[in-house]
Amino acid sequence: MALPPSHHAAKLAFATLICGAIATSPGFPPSLKPGCLKDDGQPNLFCPGDDGYGCYKIPSLHRTGNGTLLAMIEARKFSCDDAGWVDLRLKRSFDEGKTWGPSILVHSDSTETAWTTVGDASMVEDSTTGVIWLIHTRNNSRLFVSSSRDQGASWSEPVDITAQGKLGYPTQTWVGTGHAGGIQLRNGRLFVAAYSSTSYSLYSDDHGASWHVGGAVTGKYAGGHENQAAEMEDGTLIMTMRQACSFPLHWGCGRIQAYSSDAGNTWENMTEVRQLPEPIAGCEGSIVYHPGTKKLYFSHPNPVLKLFRTNLNIWSSSDQGKTWGHHSTIWPKGAGYSALTVMGNGTAAKLGLFYDRNDHTMVIFEAQSVSFTLIDPQAIGADLVLV
Repeated sequence: MALPPSHHAAKLAFATLICGAIATSPGFPPSLKPGCLKDDGQPNLFCPGDDGYGCYKIPSLHRTGNGTLLAMIEARKFSCDDAGWVDLRLKRSFDEGKTWGPSILVHSDSTETAWTTVGDASMVEDSTTGVIWLIHTRNNSRLFVSSSRDQGASWSEPVDITAQGKLGYPTQTWVGTGHAGGIQLRNGRLFVAAYSSTSYSLYSDDHGASWHVGGAVTGKYAGGHENQAAEMEDGTLIMTMRQACSFPLHWGCGRIQAYSSDAGNTWENMTEVRQLPEPIAGCEGSIVYHPGTKKLYFSHPNPVLKLFRTNLNIWSSSDQGKTWGHHSTIWPKGAGYSALTVMGNGTAAKLGLFYDRNDHTMVIFEAQSVSFTLIDPQAIGADLVLV
């Protein structure tokens, strides 16, 4: 997804600092070379060149009530740039990620002469109706919602919910979703983490018929973005947010966390978690609660020098996010955004991880493969990568 203007500027400035002047014309960075990384036991779902798209980024993942996996992605036609001809595409798996069906075009609003950035996909399912709701943005200025009643095979026409769902409307220009995935709360509420000037709750209490702005993060850590929330066993929500670490004044900063005890109507106890370090300029991450192990799991890069996006790790917490420990290293080389899901309800249920990766370090990370892997939540410290 695109970054807010201030963060995008910081990203480009840092790249310039490292490698000198870089192109800032439309289309930067260019498309990657076609093809996937080598087959290493992790299915490559989307790769540069597939279906005529030069770049794939920003994974979103959902496991439906009947076990179907939905892996959604931003398909960027002419370049890896955040803005341009960007569509949402989807692949489905009916066997827990062993095999995947063909790529499905979900939403597009571009023509040869007019490009629209359709992205920031965040899916949430209503267990009562079986309907899967998809919140997404267009040009990171408008919010839309659509739905699927057939396990992601087809999607309804999008409906504009900007006026109801955008914090700060109509003066606020920017809006995004956490995009890794939404959740249905124990009280039936459909919840999606979103952000404009700060992180906030976007929710529906009427099975997706209407959507509303909920509580917003305020105070010192207002401004956190690329967020996701998880609901723990006692009904407490935890939301984790990206923080843009500046160089050199704020080197080695950590992820922002906030809690809600009222289904996202208010947020409190905002903290910076240094045990979940951010690389320079920050990066998206994904959080889930596992009902079997009763732990939180979080996926995110963990570069040694807090510099480039490398070394994708899983952390776990058994005390509601008060402390975090290393669980496993998924990919030690270039890696960026990710989306987690729990593959069932039992103690042995694995974690599914949909993430983008490359085989070398780069100043501005781009994915050569967007891949899927399974993680054993009990295998503490295991290295699950075949390299």
